[in-house]
Amino acid sequence: MSGPNTLPAFQSLYAQHHGWLRAWLLRRLKCRFRAEDIAHDAFLRLLRRGGLETADQPRALLATTASRLVIDEHRRQEIEQAYLSLQAECCAAHTAPSAEQVAMAVEALAAVTGAIERLPAKAGQAFLMSLYDGMSHRDIGLALRVSERSVKLYLAQALLACHDVLADLAPAHGDA
Repeated sequence: MSGPNTLPAFQSLYAQHHGWLRAWLLRRLKCRFRAEDIAHDAFLRLLRRGGLETADQPRALLATTASRLVIDEHRRQEIEQAYLSLQAECCAAHTAPSAEQVAMAVEALAAVTGAIERLPAKAGQAFLMSLYDGMSHRDIGLALRVSERSVKLYLAQALLACHDVLADLAPAHGDA
């Protein structure tokens, strides 16, 4: 915009052509709200850029600007739709477990818990100290008052018990 008379001239052109542009867009878009938004955006773009007041054919300039805005909006919608589709695919790949999968996990957890409870006390304690407390073999040995070698044997015993129990469940669940 260049000059003090620009705003009144622009307001006059807006009053003269806004209704026409909105109707023209409505015929193309078949949506009153989109037509109103794009008509408004077309005038804003031309107000910022300047030149509408001096254009020989203001309707042609408005129609061209509005057409470009429609194309821009369509491109944005395509990008948004592609993004939403990609997001939906990603979410579908990370679905919640089925009721059957939950039941299998609960059964496996119960079986492992039972296996640990059936271990000798120090073997079960060593396993839990290692797994849940993250204790080193040395620290477990000090806590249980046994050698590191005994801790390794206890852990091997616990892991073998868990493995055996889970291996027994696998045939019942197919190849899980």
